[in-house]
Amino acid sequence: MADFATDLRKGNPDLEIAVLDWAIYLAPKNTPIPTDFTGNDSTITPLPAAYIPVGNLDKKAGTKLATAINSTPVDTYGEQTATRIIRKSRDTTVDFTMQETSMVSAGLYWGQDFSDVTADADSGEVHLVIREGAFNQEYSLIMIGVDGEEDKEVYTIIDSGRATLSKSGDITYNDDGIAMYPVTLQFLKHRTLGYATRITQAGLGWKELAPAAGYFPPVTAILLTPPTATLAAAATQQLVVTDSNGVVRTSQATYGTSDAAKATVSSSGLVTAVATGSATITATYAGFTDTTAITVS
Repeated sequence: MADFATDLRKGNPDLEIAVLDWAIYLAPKNTPIPTDFTGNDSTITPLPAAYIPVGNLDKKAGTKLATAINSTPVDTYGEQTATRIIRKSRDTTVDFTMQETSMVSAGLYWGQDFSDVTADADSGEVHLVIREGAFNQEYSLIMIGVDGEEDKEVYTIIDSGRATLSKSGDITYNDDGIAMYPVTLQFLKHRTLGYATRITQAGLGWKELAPAAGYFPPVTAILLTPPTATLAAAATQQLVVTDSNGVVRTSQATYGTSDAAKATVSSSGLVTAVATGSATITATYAGFTDTTAITVS
């Protein structure tokens, strides 16, 4: 009898990724975002100097990435439910609450640039003039979350070349807690980057998990097996295509025969012997080919 969890559900707890801590960075709009965040050793590489961290974040509030599909239902006479949904766009937002009172947190919360504000040389006093109007202050944003053990980190990284303030929550001043700054940022498509949001999984721990998650290095070759086969007329032989990562690609490959009068091959890689002689079967996947020599006796 099949074991449900092992044979049917096939769950893998190692792929249940958490984020135990976040580092969130802001930079002026159009600050370059790294193409890759880790080096060949899978460790995080330094970000460009323009990226400034927002500091500590409220643990209770958490960090929430939300997405909403904007769509229009098509209603049809005689039908009680929509017969089609026309999807128009996707809105992606992130919510987090900053705990530190700093220039970067104040600027993000109020949607203003306070980089030209100076502290009084004698008293240290700082004045932030809050504008009445709302402005479309935009940022380049990088969020780095971490999970896993030391030296086996799994990083969840979110970036956007155009992150703009969508909403600011209430600041509560009381005698049993600190001032916090809750914000919601919306991600907009960046003309050069070509996307609004990008999510990256990285780190040495992720490198080990990537194949289990279905992600593999680029294919560099394929192997068609068996390399040779001798068949009697009307007999069949199933061929198997395996890529350089050890993944079976039989159903995704395409096939051809050098002589259909001697042996044919189906779209699924099944060879059928036709008449005495020989033929070469060629399999192609991802631009790579391999062959099997068929002899019909």
